[in-house]
Amino acid sequence: MFSSLSIRAGAKALAILRDEGLKSERIKIIAGASGGPKWLVLAGIDRQLPLLFKRRTRELLFIGSSIGSWRMAALAQKDPLGAIDAFENAYLGQRYSRRPTYEEITREFYRIMYEYLSDDAIRYILRHPFLRPNVLAVRSKSFGASDKKLPLGIHLGCAAVLNAVSRKTLRFFFDRVLFYDRRSNPAIKNEDSFPRIDAALTELNFRKALMASGSIPLLMEGVRSIDGMPDGTYRDGGIIDYHLDVPFRADEHDIVLYPHFFERITPGWFDKALGWRKPHSDYMAQVVLVAPSQEFVSRLPLKKIPDRNDFRLFLGKDEERIACWKEAAERSRQIGDEFMEAIESGKIRDAVKPL
Repeated sequence: MFSSLSIRAGAKALAILRDEGLKSERIKIIAGASGGPKWLVLAGIDRQLPLLFKRRTRELLFIGSSIGSWRMAALAQKDPLGAIDAFENAYLGQRYSRRPTYEEITREFYRIMYEYLSDDAIRYILRHPFLRPNVLAVRSKSFGASDKKLPLGIHLGCAAVLNAVSRKTLRFFFDRVLFYDRRSNPAIKNEDSFPRIDAALTELNFRKALMASGSIPLLMEGVRSIDGMPDGTYRDGGIIDYHLDVPFRADEHDIVLYPHFFERITPGWFDKALGWRKPHSDYMAQVVLVAPSQEFVSRLPLKKIPDRNDFRLFLGKDEERIACWKEAAERSRQIGDEFMEAIESGKIRDAVKPL
């Protein structure tokens, strides 16, 4: 029915969509996963979201980890389409030396941030008429607070081994951190196995919250001295909440809209190699996941979604990588067009499949 788009839904959301289609007023939460350059295939959907919610008055929660929170910071601006363009252009322009240091990569991400997120933009986001941002990060415990490769590597290695036994063991290595909009309740309930530190987003901590959410260990510096937060080293929210297997704060008839890179959900960063690790069905019950189809992916350069491995693949060939990523972002508009067509025509009723 749609060549570029896959639509899947949890049990409750599936019944709603098959009965009435997808009504924008039912959407209570938008979710955004970690994934680095993978976000480029979602740029087309992101450009449609301001149109979908142009008459919105009810509050809309957006929760993201890592690149998902950076996407949110563009969508919540006064001119979201202009901000998405600025973010995309800044992100595409990444360039590094052949062996970049933590400092070099961190500095480049601050460049990206400042190119699309001004002080005025932050002030607007925190006063947005209806959108309420939520940003996920983690705080490293024990010697994982160090940026030195040996102690941090040991810390991560131990976490990975115990995570293979039980995901709950991550609480011995990391605290979940949630920065949220003080005008509403957080977008997720605090009722699973991970201790959580909550803090309101402010003009003083907004940039550091975003940077912490995307600070990949062993690649970037951890973030310290965040206003309103306990001392510690804050890192990528995807470590615990890679694809957001979380208890969303949604009422019985609400929908969680989840533009995603894949048709599957991997709970945490360390679960990528654990094929048996699945999300909680209860957490996914109200989720509508929209993703690129396999057919779409097969038409992309290299027949895959952009990812961080492209930096090695195109080492010393930045212009080739940028061209490859730019084409993926441009083609993502096909996904966005099909997404809106599915909603406006009602064809989403027939296109949706179980998650």
